[in-house]
Amino acid sequence: MISKIKYIIWFVLRPKYYKHFFSLIIRKFLTNHDTTQHKIRAQEWAARNVLSYFDALKKIDIRGNLTGLDDNTIAEAKKLELNSSVTMGGGSHIHLLYDCVRSIRPKKVIETGVAYGWSSLAILKGLADNNYGNLYSVDMPYPTKKNEKDVGIVVPEYLRKNWTLIRKPDNPGILDALSKAEENFDLCHYDSDKSWWGRKYAYLILWKSLNSKGIFISDDINDNLYFSEFVKIYSVKYAVIKYQGKFVGIIRKP
Repeated sequence: MISKIKYIIWFVLRPKYYKHFFSLIIRKFLTNHDTTQHKIRAQEWAARNVLSYFDALKKIDIRGNLTGLDDNTIAEAKKLELNSSVTMGGGSHIHLLYDCVRSIRPKKVIETGVAYGWSSLAILKGLADNNYGNLYSVDMPYPTKKNEKDVGIVVPEYLRKNWTLIRKPDNPGILDALSKAEENFDLCHYDSDKSWWGRKYAYLILWKSLNSKGIFISDDINDNLYFSEFVKIYSVKYAVIKYQGKFVGIIRKP
């Protein structure tokens, strides 16, 4: 009970998060698509569709010298992570993100969910190696954890010049990112609100903001069935890979 009260007070003291807070309340009265049964079915679907890393990238026409993020960059980032005073979520598939950036040479990239900044690091290193492109990241601090100063902590200073960090929840953070970018994106990485309703809101906006031949990547698609429903509705070319015990979905926009 005390933790719930602290959670509510955290939002009450931060008006810029009211929209997100009210949406969380409203979801309590909507159909629950995140039950244990939904998760089991999602895991079964992902497992049936999973491919090896290189077969998955080949399926969505990602080619070239697929090296993944280099060991030195990872080692330096791990040192920076040790400076964090709070525990946050695990990293995304950094090698996938780096290889996609290097392959398609995106001009504009958007990601949702930053935490320590491992996905941001992989994307920004790819952009730096391309000597081209900008990243727009949307991330809301963890309620009550006081992690604001640690968001993106593993990203070294030399990679931050092409990075815009928007410290808001997906709603309205994604729309703010679109406004700042002033044009559509070539790569989207979704790693924020993993609920079915959260994905329903964000996927549609991100998909519309994605250029033709752009890449859409979503982490933890085994949490619920929304990714599987999405690719069926839009009849798109997709691939599924397994990383650190979870499933990642990749879509190539026609």
